[in-house]
Amino acid sequence: MPFGQVGRAEWGLLTDEADWSVELYRILGLDPSVPAPTLDELPALVHEEDRPRLTAMVTCCLVDARPIDGEFRVRRPDDSVRTVHMRGEPVLGKDGGAVSMWAVIRDVSELCLHRGSLTTAPAPPPARQAPLQSPPTLDCAAHHIPGAPPVTAAADWFDVLELPCGAALLSVGNLTGPDTATLLGAVHGLALAGIRPNQLLAIMAQSDTTTSLRDAVCCRYEPQNRTFTWARSGRPVPLLFRDGTGRRLTAPEDPPPGAESPYGQAELTLRPGDVLLLHTERLSEPDGTRLLGLGPRLSTARTARECVRMLAGELGAGQDGDACVLVVRVSG
Repeated sequence: MPFGQVGRAEWGLLTDEADWSVELYRILGLDPSVPAPTLDELPALVHEEDRPRLTAMVTCCLVDARPIDGEFRVRRPDDSVRTVHMRGEPVLGKDGGAVSMWAVIRDVSELCLHRGSLTTAPAPPPARQAPLQSPPTLDCAAHHIPGAPPVTAAADWFDVLELPCGAALLSVGNLTGPDTATLLGAVHGLALAGIRPNQLLAIMAQSDTTTSLRDAVCCRYEPQNRTFTWARSGRPVPLLFRDGTGRRLTAPEDPPPGAESPYGQAELTLRPGDVLLLHTERLSEPDGTRLLGLGPRLSTARTARECVRMLAGELGAGQDGDACVLVVRVSG
């Protein structure tokens, strides 16, 4: 199962019907051809110790109209146990009562395995270890560059999420704190709801959790017109390789005071064969300059993985802290 797989569900309270995405069936190890479990049947899929937690979350959502934002374990038919993060909200009728409930559910099992160590010792985020699942028209691959000691407790992440409309969320960045799974799970839910990159960064920066955003590049790609929209927190700027030449993208201008987000947003149109390199702030200026010189080789690469191998050969360990790079190749 790909790490970070995200599914959605909606339960109708008046009809007792449930509508699940295929991805949610896969997360829970269920057959998509069978009817989706109702809210009353959902606890049977949850680990016995976590059923009271799920019941409390659902009750607060339906009775008090409070959003759901929490984690619990599920037991799959093969008896394996996965941890999922659930974010949802009630849909209210004209009388103010809940008529249905929707939720976005993400598999965060690997993140949970490392969460405790992130606050005391360096641990490679699980997203570095799992193959990326590229959306149609994009080919994605990532690389982690280990830093020289002493290593901080911050966690690098890279993320690729296909959105229901055919678009894709692409992000890379650095977080500090123990609640990376919760924060990134919430970001997935917001992206699925159509929130734009600069607003996502603002929400991450202002989130009332023990995890804080240090630097990030957050992007949205629309395949219909190949529009690439991006925003940044900190100094990272994506590199674009086109027709044998590499260049840094022009950073977005700061928005005016009182804008919806304190982060600017830029937009450009990509072409088939373009290669984008998203990276964390710790990738040094000399490293970036060297990578721009790889333009002729990257433009002839047939896959993102091949691009990553070239980058890995050019980049070495030893910079101040870990760094991550995400290669995105436009294939169609």
